[in-house]
Amino acid sequence: MRRRGAWLACFAWLLLPCGAAGARQLDIPYGSDPAQTLDFYPGQGPGPHRLIVFFHGGGWTGGQKGVGRIIGYALNPAGYSVASVEYRLIPRTDIAGAMGDAAHAIAFLIAHAKEFDIDPAHFAVMGHSSGATMAALLGTDQSYLKQAGVDPHLLAAVVVLDGVFDLQANVEHFPSRQREQVFGTTEQGWLRFSPIVRMHEMQAHPRFCVAHEDSNPRFVEQEALFEAALKKQGEAVETVTAHGLTHGQLVREFDDQRQPMAGFAMACLKRAF
Repeated sequence: MRRRGAWLACFAWLLLPCGAAGARQLDIPYGSDPAQTLDFYPGQGPGPHRLIVFFHGGGWTGGQKGVGRIIGYALNPAGYSVASVEYRLIPRTDIAGAMGDAAHAIAFLIAHAKEFDIDPAHFAVMGHSSGATMAALLGTDQSYLKQAGVDPHLLAAVVVLDGVFDLQANVEHFPSRQREQVFGTTEQGWLRFSPIVRMHEMQAHPRFCVAHEDSNPRFVEQEALFEAALKKQGEAVETVTAHGLTHGQLVREFDDQRQPMAGFAMACLKRAF
């Protein structure tokens, strides 16, 4: 029954552009699987609006797109439309399957740019935790976008909140059974999904906006590795540290004006678009 409601919502926004409606649109299907849905939070003011595509965290085994409302409510007043994407999780699929979902969600949004009142000429991706790794992979391993029919040169910015960018270092320095089940137990698997490794194949060059907290040494290390690798390759990168916050607070308190995340993201996005 929920699936039928999602399709009815889809028909509704096809009849009335989201920007014109001025209200959030939930559970819009971008694929045939029940997990392949997205929530859309339209930017304020006249369109077409700049698009930010957000991917939630949860270690590829959990999490929900609903957290994206925090990102939407923070960025919508600045004229950004935010799409928060649900994707298939492990064990129903693997990281490659989740990445395919992410890229196809972007292709769907661009194909319906007029209905969503968004600018199809460029977009940004954003993510938290495992979603940050996905966003970084879209920016560095551009084969996912190409396979979905999206020109990687349309990607203007990659905004990441506490991601894992070097899977081999992550598994070796912070071992756990769950991480090996997700990332695999071989170096080949770790390299395949490591944004740091994949960036050497980049043909398009988005701006990278990297935010992290300093309470979890794993993410402190990963941010330092990613920033150093990006700078070594000559990529545009900006970073900010949210002092004293936890991993979860980095996204839960994204729109708290006492914290640096939203202001940093908007400033970095402004320079990218």
